[in-house]
Amino acid sequence: MVIDGCRKHMRKTCGDVLDNLTGDCYQVLVEDCVPVLKKYVSEGKTFDYVINDLTAVPISTAPEEDSTWEFLRLILDLSIKVLRPSGKYFTQGNCVNLTDALKLYEEQLGLLSCPVEFSKEIVCVPSYMELYPFAMLHISLIY
Repeated sequence: MVIDGCRKHMRKTCGDVLDNLTGDCYQVLVEDCVPVLKKYVSEGKTFDYVINDLTAVPISTAPEEDSTWEFLRLILDLSIKVLRPSGKYFTQGNCVNLTDALKLYEEQLGLLSCPVEFSKEIVCVPSYMELYPFAMLHISLIY
């Protein structure tokens, strides 16, 4: 439904990219990312960009949410593994007022299979009526 809505109502932003989801230099996949990323890792396939449209930071920081953090860390780690050395990973955080959860997200970055560098930009998202951090990660070339 999101793809259909964007295709119909966001033509200025999306152009014709969502008409067939594949072009000369891109492919939009709408499916479970874990098996796809695992397949790409095993094939040694790499990308310039990975854009994660999941909310990257769980709202709760309670211990029962550990499995959520593990799941998100799995996706993040697989995404980093398919990046070219110059590649970039983009994701949204959660409301800037969730400082503890955002701090936990940044701590997850130190648990990945390779070092990453991290930057973020905080922007107003009008439809959320809140400030949200958007993060960019890339593989650290300094080990």
